[in-house]
Amino acid sequence: MTGATGRWQIVGAACITRQPVVCPPLTPIEQQYSEDLIRTQFLKSGDAEDIDLEDAAKQTAVEFADACEEELRTFKASLPEPGTNHEWVLPQTPWVPGETLRQTCERVVRESCGDDLQVKFLGNAPCGFYKYKYPKNVHQEEFIGAKVFFFKGQVRDTSGSVQLGEDIAEHQWLTQDELDDKFKQSYAKSVSQFLVSDQ
Repeated sequence: MTGATGRWQIVGAACITRQPVVCPPLTPIEQQYSEDLIRTQFLKSGDAEDIDLEDAAKQTAVEFADACEEELRTFKASLPEPGTNHEWVLPQTPWVPGETLRQTCERVVRESCGDDLQVKFLGNAPCGFYKYKYPKNVHQEEFIGAKVFFFKGQVRDTSGSVQLGEDIAEHQWLTQDELDDKFKQSYAKSVSQFLVSDQ
């Protein structure tokens, strides 16, 4: 801790949310309706005698599940792995004098996710806060730790792709339960206070 003056570094972090892409399993009524639609389409097409409707319904369900899994694999959010301890955190960057904390978060989204991901931030005030001390081997000369201010943003256009920044090891879109598994417990608790539950 030599050289540290006891000051805290101000950091802006972006919690980016989007509408779910994957669908929940069909209810029995929805499943029956789907099968009836398939049956009606086959009867109208004139090929009904040649096709087993039960196999067609199963194949369609399998294709749908595969398409959902592929979409989930290809569209994931940006969560950097900074530092040497490889703990997952939301995209974050130090505040620069002259910019607002919201501008800091807008900058971290551009730097972490690229310009294609269109994110709208909700308000000018932080929605959450987390404070931690830097590890002794990573101590920055003038700071003893970071005070992280979270801002919540929503993806406006899901067709935009994520282009990882230089310091980003991996990114994922995750449910709140999955976030709890990825994050350190105290960090997850701070994040969960401003997220609406998935359930």
